[in-house]
Amino acid sequence: MPLINKNNLQILAMSLEDIEAVHNIEQQSHTHPWSKKLFLSNFGKRYFNHVLLADNQVLAYFVASSVAGEVTLMNIAVSPDHQGKGLGGMLLQYLLDFSLANNEQEIWLEVRASNENALSLYHKLGFVEVDRRKGYYPSENGREDALIMCCYLK
Repeated sequence: MPLINKNNLQILAMSLEDIEAVHNIEQQSHTHPWSKKLFLSNFGKRYFNHVLLADNQVLAYFVASSVAGEVTLMNIAVSPDHQGKGLGGMLLQYLLDFSLANNEQEIWLEVRASNENALSLYHKLGFVEVDRRKGYYPSENGREDALIMCCYLK
């Protein structure tokens, strides 16, 4: 997949050297963040993790895996300092293009039911809600539903 370089932005494969910056964004972006150990456990043949950079600074990332033509978007975040600038959409479009180029058939994800910004973006890019997991995510007030979404690529 060709490198994206638009207005000094690049999307590259995530390396182990990116984990510190990725983990810092994770800590700032999620109420129940992944540990560094969890990020490190998501490298290998079936994973394709990417970072979005500006001037060699990580601004956003995603962690995804693929099995038998099915991609699972496991984690995605944009640094709070850079949210609302279209970077999440750019990163997701890259995931869609990358998946199509690799003959994947669909992309699956789970999202908090309350995450209206993410839901809006996912719908805009062709994801549809296929199910709901009641009380899946921990939240400040107990548990929150997860919406299971899919984007069918073929």
